[in-house]
Formats: sequence, structure tokens, C-alpha cells
Amino acid sequence: MKIAFASTLFLACLLFPGGAEAEKWSMVKSEKGVTVYEQKIGGKVAFRGVGRIEGNPAKLLGILENPKRWKHWIDNFQSGRLLERKSATVKVFYQAFDSPFPVSDRDMVYESVVSRNAKTGILSIDMKSVIHPKAPATVGVRVKLAYTRYRIEPAGKGMKVTLETLSDPGGALPGFMVNWASRSYPVTLFEGLRREMKRTDQKEAPLPD
Repeated sequence: MKIAFASTLFLACLLFPGGAEAEKWSMVKSEKGVTVYEQKIGGKVAFRGVGRIEGNPAKLLGILENPKRWKHWIDNFQSGRLLERKSATVKVFYQAFDSPFPVSDRDMVYESVVSRNAKTGILSIDMKSVIHPKAPATVGVRVKLAYTRYRIEPAGKGMKVTLETLSDPGGALPGFMVNWASRSYPVTLFEGLRREMKRTDQKEAPLPD
């Protein structure tokens, strides 16, 4: 159940319109070099993970945009692919995830927009739920993605990475499972990204100007 719901929240966690107010975040734990925060917005739980990842932003972006490797670092990943490349910095992706019985499987369709501050070098990846003509029929329940944002700041030989996300996974999910996943997902995600960063076969993605 642990792994299954981490993945359910993953597909429920890639996109957003804005970011919650910083003063409302409450720290819930610090584990494996990741500090986790949460806050309630409209009856749902938004969460934030902050940690360090060794390597460079171009490779991290390449990992996030590489469907061929998603199954190796995303828990309970079922399938996924690029649906449309609108430009070098705007792409639409599809992801599906297995869920434990009797919970229905989940999937999502999201647009990812990459930008970079030319002065600071800070890279932002903003994702949001979209409707797309090439999206397959849902495997069970299509997640309504409120928002997910990655903020990647160069820091020495590595990066300070901040993830914020809020979503509606849809359907009837036990509250305790959602709360558990919201607190554990950031740690699981960072661990997966750190493993992938060590792989020599992971390619770098071009960064925006």
C-alpha cells in the first residue's frame, strides 16, 4: 500500500496555477535530506519537498522528460509517453499508475512548461492538467491536477530543488492514505531522482535561454 499510494499521489501531483502562500506552510518532517511541508487549501493537502540533488539542472530536466526511464524511479508506474512537443520548452505528457485493490487505477494528462531566469540561473518547471486529443481513454480515474512546480537553483556542484504540488486524485480515497502519501511522496521522489542522476546513460535536456 505504501508504494502504491506514493505513485497514486505522483500522478495526482504534477501541476499547478500558482503556489501556496509561504507563511502557511507547516514543516511535518525531515528525512533523508528532504524537508517536507504541508498546508490545507480548499479542503485538500498541498505539500512541498525541499532538498539537495547533486548534478546539473540540464540532466535533472532530462530525467523528468524521459518516458523511457520513468518506470525505473516512479513507484507503481504503469505506462506513459510524450503526447505532443509544442516547442522546446512546452510539452504534453501522459502517465498511468497501478493502485491497490479495490482502488481504481489513476492516470493523468499534463502540460509541462520550462523557463529559466537568465540572471539567477533558476530553472522552473510548471505543470498543469490539460485535455488533449491524443490522450488515451482513462485506465480508471483521471486525476485533476491542480499544480506541480519544480524550482531548481544551482548550488555549488549541485542543486537546491523545491517541489510544490496540489491535486485532486478523484474518487473516494481514505483520508489517512492521502495524508500518509502527501508526507512521504517528496522523500520517495527525491530518492528516485538522485538515483537517476548517477546514471551515465541519462541524457541532458536543452535549457531555455
